[in-house]
Amino acid sequence: MTRRHSSWRFVVCAAMLAAIFAARAQVTEESNSPGSLVQAPEKPSPARPLASAPATPAPVVQGPQWKSYSYAVDGFSASFPSEPTMQKQSVPTGAGTFELHAYMAQDGQVALYVGVCDYGSAAAGQDPQPILDGAKNGAVSNANAHILSSSKITLGVYPGVAFEAESDTLHFSARFYLVGTMLYQTLTAGPVGQPYAGTPKFLDSFQLIPRTAT
Repeated sequence: MTRRHSSWRFVVCAAMLAAIFAARAQVTEESNSPGSLVQAPEKPSPARPLASAPATPAPVVQGPQWKSYSYAVDGFSASFPSEPTMQKQSVPTGAGTFELHAYMAQDGQVALYVGVCDYGSAAAGQDPQPILDGAKNGAVSNANAHILSSSKITLGVYPGVAFEAESDTLHFSARFYLVGTMLYQTLTAGPVGQPYAGTPKFLDSFQLIPRTAT
């Protein structure tokens, strides 16, 4: 089997990730858009004298409560603005069926995501760069986006790739890592033209921790 053909095995988890993630981010964006239904104002009632009342302070609007969450079963910790939900997705490929774990949280119109997929023996002994490039290209393609920038990175001794991408409506900031046979995918998605201040905090918070057996 050629290296090019082998690398396509690893596109699938990233493509599934992008489909779940982009759909959730798009729904969030639409749900926060102003509605088109406008009601006519009611006819005002005659004014009545009001008794004076002591002024009350305006309520304090609190921002998201960032907290570090650890998931030893998948070997990582990361900071989220709220507790993420986890979804499992079975992904059939020519190399077998893999299980994708998708951890997702939201902050307003922005979605934050960590995806974990263990390729097991299918990734053992493989060159990591084609796997990372395949995962990146698969995710971008499935989100109907295009790459703005891309660079090689590391997480300790482990190789990775960082990239920025955009679709017609969403901007993606992502870092993918290959740790042994485990593909970790971290990314945020929010409306184009509205940079999310929490992106560096989220992406920088990702750390590996010892895995525990299920």
